[in-house]
Amino acid sequence: MGGASVSDGGEGTRSPVKIFGNIFISFIGAGVLGLPYAFKEAGVLEGSFILIIVGFLSFRGMMLLIKSKQFCSKTNISRMELTPPGAREEDQVELLERSRDSAGQEVNYGDLCQIAYGDRGKNIVDWAIIISQIGFCCAYLIFISENLAHYYHGLEEGDVVDDTLKLPFLLLMIPGLISLSLVRKLHKLSIFSLFADFANVFAYLVVFWFDFEHVSTISIHPKEMDLNGLPFFIGVSIYCYEGAGMILSLEASVAKDYRSRFSTIFALSITAMSSLYILFGVCGYLSFGPETHSIITLNLPVGPMPLMVKGCLCFSLFFTYPIMLFPVIEILERRLGTVNHFWKGNLLRASVVILSVIVVLIIPDFSTIMVLIGATCCSLLAFILPSLLHMRIFKGRHTRQQLIEDYVILIFGCLGTLIGSIDALKRLGIIPDEMSYIYQ
Repeated sequence: MGGASVSDGGEGTRSPVKIFGNIFISFIGAGVLGLPYAFKEAGVLEGSFILIIVGFLSFRGMMLLIKSKQFCSKTNISRMELTPPGAREEDQVELLERSRDSAGQEVNYGDLCQIAYGDRGKNIVDWAIIISQIGFCCAYLIFISENLAHYYHGLEEGDVVDDTLKLPFLLLMIPGLISLSLVRKLHKLSIFSLFADFANVFAYLVVFWFDFEHVSTISIHPKEMDLNGLPFFIGVSIYCYEGAGMILSLEASVAKDYRSRFSTIFALSITAMSSLYILFGVCGYLSFGPETHSIITLNLPVGPMPLMVKGCLCFSLFFTYPIMLFPVIEILERRLGTVNHFWKGNLLRASVVILSVIVVLIIPDFSTIMVLIGATCCSLLAFILPSLLHMRIFKGRHTRQQLIEDYVILIFGCLGTLIGSIDALKRLGIIPDEMSYIYQ
């Protein structure tokens, strides 16, 4: 869920290193900072196993999206076959022609759902993207406000930040975030995205260094498995791997004559990310044990280097916020008809920023918002919709193995949504702990 721009312009890239880098930077986001806490909840062995499974199924789910797009592009699939009841056939014709037009605009996730399921399908994707992107932005605000409050109030390593201490910093961020959200062209934010990527890499490396330095000074018996933490870890894992909303753009950024190699490079990227997630999460948990916080940076000691790390991450996420909000604004402006109305557009942007702050006031916990967004919107975008799309577009053309894969991904997505949502609602106090018997 990174904020990198994937547009390559022109013919597209043929560099495997650049393709790998685009994928890697686009996926790695603030979620990785919550993995040590997730390992504390689920255990080292259980957490590692879940990350591998979720990573593999995420890869397969996103490949279903790419295959569905390619199938619409290369075949003369019947328009009537894919025209859902109530959909206008002329709209379907336009979308199918665009998907086959090698020189035209690339088909996106929403277009694919409209081809297969009409306006209803596109509406579902649009709202899932809106909610998930706002959720990512809320996670950024929680991270920034907690770290600023931790520093300003002189709290020591491992001290808990009270929610009331974060409020002034949330309010102080609003004018700056609204100003950044008023930028109409994404490329004008690209310089901030570049600096944010460098800041992220630097900060993660330093956190690794502190983990390795700290792990030798403590002696704990790490938890290996804990089924009570299973629903929480699944939700966090799905959040960390979510990239279905970007994968078609990433594939489209590759030169057309090089796209046959995209799946191999994508698989290597997912493998590298899985290794990084496991290493980062396990090292963080082993370093701080039961005292591991929902945001690992709150466990760092007081000093110049930890302060620099927190500063880099706060800078990175602050300027990534408007980039993550960009798809939300695009969708809402198209739906509300404010694209050509300057002041209405400004009001819309300011309203979305204020909405994200209100959500943070309601759900102030970093890990809870991760699992809630991961289990709902991210699971829908990464597993449920790709499998349904693939089944619809390839109807009657599936092999038995492909159909089994579709159902496995679909069932996993539904189960992840169910048990992850229950866990998040339990942590919010909306349902009692006794409800946990459903997934035990």
